[in-house]
Amino acid sequence: MIKIVKTSTVPISLSVLLKGQLKFLSKYFEIVGVSSPGPELGEIARREDVRVQEVHMERGINPLKDAVSLINMVKLLRKERPMIIHSITPKAGLISMLAGWITGVPIRMHTFTGLIFPSKTGVLQKLLIMMDKLLCFAATNIYP
Repeated sequence: MIKIVKTSTVPISLSVLLKGQLKFLSKYFEIVGVSSPGPELGEIARREDVRVQEVHMERGINPLKDAVSLINMVKLLRKERPMIIHSITPKAGLISMLAGWITGVPIRMHTFTGLIFPSKTGVLQKLLIMMDKLLCFAATNIYP
């Protein structure tokens, strides 16, 4: 059975944005939900009938913690060996797409559910644009 890893930075995004979708997909694919730790993960696993895994991801920019998240996502993807990885939030997108590229996940999809850089200015805006470009480089499919 084809394995799909669905990622978001925080569990509430998996719970709300993908409500019902994970359960539907689990009829046809092996689905693994991945997010930062949180009490919602157990609820998602039960409600959607999928496995969940924790990879801590900071919502803000923190190069050291982000590098640790990337390493942990690489370890998870090496263990899970999915055919597809699909991310739905900015930080999870960057971490997941890079980890998927590093580990050779064949299909790496990201859905842009929101952009951060339009509300920022200066160097921070340029950094955020560069991160989105890096995410797009590492992905095989981008959905706005």
